[in-house]
Amino acid sequence: MANQPVHVDAQLEGGLQHVSSRRSHGSLQKCHYILKRLSRVLPLPSRRLSHVMLNVLVGLSSVYFPYVPHTETRDTRAGWNDASQGPLLPSLEEYYNVDYLVISILFIMNFVGFMTSGLTNVFLTDRLGFGIAAPLGASMQGLAYILMCWGSPYPLFLIAYIFNGFGLGLQDAQVNSLTARLPNAPTKMFLMHAFYGFGATVSPFVATAFVQHIPDRVYLYYTVSLGLAVLTAALVLGVFRLRTADQIVGSRQEEVEEKKEVFPSETVQKDGPPVKKINEDSGSKMNRILKTPVVHCMAFYMVMYVGVEVTIGGWATSFLIDERGGDSNAGYVSAGYFGGLTLGRVIFIPVSKRLGPHLSIWTYTIASIVLSLIIWFTHTIVGNAVCFALVGVFLGPMYPLALNVVTEVLPGELQGGTIGWVASLGQAGSAMMPFITGAIAEKYGVWILQPLSVALLAASLVLWMFVVRVCHPDRPFWHIPRAVTSRHEKEKRDEDAGERVALDKVKRPTEIGDDGLHDSR
Repeated sequence: MANQPVHVDAQLEGGLQHVSSRRSHGSLQKCHYILKRLSRVLPLPSRRLSHVMLNVLVGLSSVYFPYVPHTETRDTRAGWNDASQGPLLPSLEEYYNVDYLVISILFIMNFVGFMTSGLTNVFLTDRLGFGIAAPLGASMQGLAYILMCWGSPYPLFLIAYIFNGFGLGLQDAQVNSLTARLPNAPTKMFLMHAFYGFGATVSPFVATAFVQHIPDRVYLYYTVSLGLAVLTAALVLGVFRLRTADQIVGSRQEEVEEKKEVFPSETVQKDGPPVKKINEDSGSKMNRILKTPVVHCMAFYMVMYVGVEVTIGGWATSFLIDERGGDSNAGYVSAGYFGGLTLGRVIFIPVSKRLGPHLSIWTYTIASIVLSLIIWFTHTIVGNAVCFALVGVFLGPMYPLALNVVTEVLPGELQGGTIGWVASLGQAGSAMMPFITGAIAEKYGVWILQPLSVALLAASLVLWMFVVRVCHPDRPFWHIPRAVTSRHEKEKRDEDAGERVALDKVKRPTEIGDDGLHDSR
């Protein structure tokens, strides 16, 4: 009888080991399933559905990600995702009982998250693929909103912003990289980023409702953001089903082989042999990216461009209220600005194609500087509001144009990582520039917005000169190249060139006689 408990304990221990082994076996099966899905060539989703889902992903990301432009603590009307987060900040400052400098640490946390996503994007993409990396980014944002939506302690709130910045940076990199590989990529890049502007146009109304009705519990706003993050992750998982980018649009090796069949004597990319570099490890790929001069020029340009875009959108309302005597209705200027951003990315598609990316960016930047000077030196609320909307129209096309240049001048195997790195640094600029602007405005006043905007736009123009110089070192920077054809058009051009070469070879024997002299016939 004394041995019976021991026997029972042995049975229980054996049962627990059996259950544990079954669980571990189940976990291994799940891992094998994921690896099998990633290695198997899957039937592609509907092309229309894929393109719609890419646009929805960017639109949802732009709706629910909170940038935090800010003005002086006494009267803040800034933007959520460049448009509507600012109205939340006075209530958050009151809830946490902190001043402007302490609440501005949120910018630094966002910056840390963006930079982390930029440094890890290549490694995560090579190991996980689009189908896992994009939902992972949405999940990181969901985790951030879980930490925010119940009024967490301020240190935890700050940590949540790191996850938030990392999540958006990763999604931004994944979607831009995949869109750059689609047929007619320049046009699709414009339309995709138009969804970004649409989300930023709509979102101020949501944030304003929370501020007006429950200002003491404004953190509940993040429950809406949490729902959108979950929806985004579910939609991407449901449509793309863990597929990598190669499984969605075809591998780069297949693209290379197809082009070699058309024109075998030419290399597909302008910078080096593409085939032997496709399968290089992530570390080598990242090293090549960081050693490429055009990447650094483009990254600095993106920091400046996105920074000025976010600064204008976040501070326009406060500028009209404090400097032009506007009332609370001036809050809708942010919606007008981002509405112009959306409109510009649609209506300027044919103009940008005709002018080319370099000349287009020069033209749009100069137009934005002129409009900013008009706002600076005129003092009518309506006129300033209209000019802010027009600034949005001209600023809108420049971001997708710059990303299209990356796809034109870099080898295919570096494009995804470069776009991810450049886009992440651009988002870092969206966190850094408003912080700098806020610090200056707190000391000198919000009137500083317009001279600072003009200076930032002029600096971005100078940086673009360096981009043109690095992309075309054999030309002076004032010789701006005209339109660069899309990849689809270049393939057709190469195919036509190959056919002409073949026809010349066929015609040549008929034009030359057997004795090597031209036939008189």
